[in-house]
Amino acid sequence: MIALLAAAAISLSCTVDPPRSVSTQGVAANPIGLPPEMNRWTFDLALTPRPDKVEVKLDWPGDPIRTGRALSAISVGPHDYSFISLHPGPCLFTQTQCVFMYTLSVQKDGTAQILIQPSALASEGEWSKPFQVYMTGRCTPKGERG
Repeated sequence: MIALLAAAAISLSCTVDPPRSVSTQGVAANPIGLPPEMNRWTFDLALTPRPDKVEVKLDWPGDPIRTGRALSAISVGPHDYSFISLHPGPCLFTQTQCVFMYTLSVQKDGTAQILIQPSALASEGEWSKPFQVYMTGRCTPKGERG
């Protein structure tokens, strides 16, 4: 089944937990308190292998974090892909344009685990510094959301 997944298109329905920030002062991952109307953490994802690239289609209704348009994926393992998405802004985690990195690992049963890491800034007046944010979740083959 895995060999077929690697050669065929993959169509998934994904749900991630709300964004969390990572504290570098000890080990802690804290939820970022976002307004309830932003709680739209379900989206569809399709990967289509081509001879020279893996096309990505990201369909996130409501786009609560300004994910924008996904670019081609690269294979980072036998059943694993990474890609980025870009949005011109305004952004949730940055001041101008938005960028997110995704890592997707397809599992033996056809589900997948996903990690989303936005580029994020903490601003203090006119100066900023990076801070770590992530979302993790699970994807199921399209039509089998669970």
